[in-house]
Amino acid sequence: MKYLPIKNDADPLISFVKELYEGAFPQKERRKWELLARMIGTVPEMRLQVIMEDEKPIGFMTIWKLKDWCFLEHFAISPAERGKKHGEQVMLDFIKDSRVLLEVEPPVSEDASRRINFYKRAGLVCLSFPYLQPSYKKTGKPYEMVLMSNVPDAGESACAEIVNLIFEKVYGSSRRV
Repeated sequence: MKYLPIKNDADPLISFVKELYEGAFPQKERRKWELLARMIGTVPEMRLQVIMEDEKPIGFMTIWKLKDWCFLEHFAISPAERGKKHGEQVMLDFIKDSRVLLEVEPPVSEDASRRINFYKRAGLVCLSFPYLQPSYKKTGKPYEMVLMSNVPDAGESACAEIVNLIFEKVYGSSRRV
């Protein structure tokens, strides 16, 4: 598996990313495509990578390098490639050398529970403190999510700095924990 960085919105793989991004995430869990496209290559902390298998794009990741953490904002495998263990391999590659934090929906639906179990199999744990994800829209309200990490003892006070950086850099929110 290869991870190709997308440096700007003129990359030939950008249409693959856009289609998967808009198909894999509900509107409330993503920013407008035009804004994301403008951020590629211009926001130093953000990395957009296409996941390649046998020279074919099969997924993408949006990663934020914030201090000594990696915040995984978006991760999706193409529907045609799901169930082939690609996602598990990507997560194992991703977490082996990084302190990782990501958001998932609370386990109130079968899909949300399945997603949490996927990340648990990769070695992440649900953090035990409440978390409200800021809205991508200035007028939107925050909504409940669960933070997961490969740092099992990451408590609320230990995560306050990284969560504040996520609010500021990823969501453009001045809200603090």
